[in-house]
Amino acid sequence: MSAEEFFPTVHCLETLVPELLQVSTHPSTPTQSKNCLNLLVCGARRWVMLRSLYDCDSDFFIEFETELFNCADWLKQFQQKVDHYKTRSFSDWIFSDYTESFKNQFIATLKSRYTLEKNNIDELLSTPIFAATDRTLRNHLTQLSQLKNPFLERQLINPQATTKKPIHKFRKRSTAAIRERFATEPNFQLEGTLEFFTNDVSDIAQLLFTKINGEQRLFIHHDYVVKEDLRETSADLADRLKKVWQETPTPPLQITYHSAYLNQTQNYTVYPVCLYYYQRAYYLCAFGQRPQKTATQPPVGWYNYRLERITKHQKLSWDTPHLPFSKSDIINDPKQYNPAYIQQELDAAYGFDFYENSELSLLRFDPDFAQRYIDNSFRHPTFEKLESSEAAQALIEQLNLPNPQQLLAHIHAYPNAAYYIFRYRQQDNTVIMRLRAWGSKVEVIFPDELRQCMRQDIEQTWQLYQTNDIRHKT
Repeated sequence: MSAEEFFPTVHCLETLVPELLQVSTHPSTPTQSKNCLNLLVCGARRWVMLRSLYDCDSDFFIEFETELFNCADWLKQFQQKVDHYKTRSFSDWIFSDYTESFKNQFIATLKSRYTLEKNNIDELLSTPIFAATDRTLRNHLTQLSQLKNPFLERQLINPQATTKKPIHKFRKRSTAAIRERFATEPNFQLEGTLEFFTNDVSDIAQLLFTKINGEQRLFIHHDYVVKEDLRETSADLADRLKKVWQETPTPPLQITYHSAYLNQTQNYTVYPVCLYYYQRAYYLCAFGQRPQKTATQPPVGWYNYRLERITKHQKLSWDTPHLPFSKSDIINDPKQYNPAYIQQELDAAYGFDFYENSELSLLRFDPDFAQRYIDNSFRHPTFEKLESSEAAQALIEQLNLPNPQQLLAHIHAYPNAAYYIFRYRQQDNTVIMRLRAWGSKVEVIFPDELRQCMRQDIEQTWQLYQTNDIRHKT
């Protein structure tokens, strides 16, 4: 096993010290906080002991000459492996193999789960977790063998003795069994940390939290286009939204929003659902009043509000008169008004404006370009390659498209091309930007609406370069 398989999450410590679950309901008195800190220290101590037994990549991994061992056997080797082990702090033990990102996430979870103050956190991080007696360490090994899902096996070695105190020793479980436990036990995952990654990047994102030979090897460039003076406003709103989402049921908001498309600022009443980072900015996904881009667009529905363009925000009561949506509709239909629904719609068609109508499109790629850059890539769940040009022709024959014979003839003219289908959101600029990036290597076959949109975009771009070369102007 290795450090990335041994994440010391708060839930992990709770698994090792089940008593922690009893104090996770917001300790409020100094006594409760002190008890919480003591239990967290116990959890960290057991976690280190567990790594010493199973993590062969750690600097303090211990191997025994015999199958059975006792606490004295373990402690003797542990002392040899780790200098000054009694003075090393909670922070030294827990975070030495993990990055600053992981440490920040761990501390944030401590604060929210146990409502610990900064001074409590500082005290915990500086506590030497092995400033304990040998008897305490022996009890820890015993408790690791007595958990509901034990990490050690405990064996009585003098069963015939009637007058002497029973003597127990411990046996390690198989590494495979422990690895399976860590892989299947949800408490050992980075809950609340990796789930926010979409498009299957959670696995690689674990490198954000694990050092390799003492060095962080993965860095993510966060390309954030929002002006620096507006970022604090966005962060403040995000903090307020976190508090709003802690309420049950989530209350509506009134926001003042500037629509760049309409170039106007108006007030909107919305039901906030979640935040998304998309295309270099943060958005509030909400249901309610929204900017109307067309006269036929319903005034109430889903909308992605770019966060820094929300200039004012106010929490409303569900008893506020004339709300544009019904509380009973929202509360009684949790499947419709939650983040899972938004992700479902994002997966249904390409584009961030998940509330727009979707359309099927057929694309023709230059075969060499497709072989090099498209065939082995993932673009969207609906982005699929057709087996042949004949499959593209068969698709056209199945659909009720205008001028099908012209489309079939066009496909026939490019028998060796690579043909892909995908669903996309109409009026979504993300789609145009993606097709524009592929340039002359891709052609939209249908629908005609998207084809004409691309044609107009290319013609307008071409017009910019129709004049004489500006370098030759005097």
